[in-house]
Amino acid sequence: MTDGFASPEAAEAAFYSAFAATDLAAMEGVWLDGGGAVCIHPGGGLLQGKAQVMQSWAEILTGTTPPHVECRLISRTETTDLAVHLVEESIRAGGDPRAPVNRVLATNVFVRGSRGWHLASHHASLPLMARRGSQQGERQLH
Repeated sequence: MTDGFASPEAAEAAFYSAFAATDLAAMEGVWLDGGGAVCIHPGGGLLQGKAQVMQSWAEILTGTTPPHVECRLISRTETTDLAVHLVEESIRAGGDPRAPVNRVLATNVFVRGSRGWHLASHHASLPLMARRGSQQGERQLH
């Protein structure tokens, strides 16, 4: 088992640093060991267990130019051993500060074990776009 982080914020910073650096080894160190890791990438299916999660990150990070990644905390809920962060990710492909920004909303769940904090779940999705021609006050379920 890898050593964890002193706080959920430190684990989150390490996650986004590994993503921005396309550093697979650093990314692996952030995630909870064993079968408790869960990840859903935008438009993707459910990945369960650290092996599946890390395989997906290997596919994303290998052979690509490091992106420019910023993370803005929207809200946080924390107990002694569990933290949930809702964040907005701003990602620019290829690290080009002039490239269009891809905005992603994500929920990051961190757990604290005997060795510190680790990322247990990352669920990212693209925000909905306003529908053309939608009328004011039109109600939608979910």
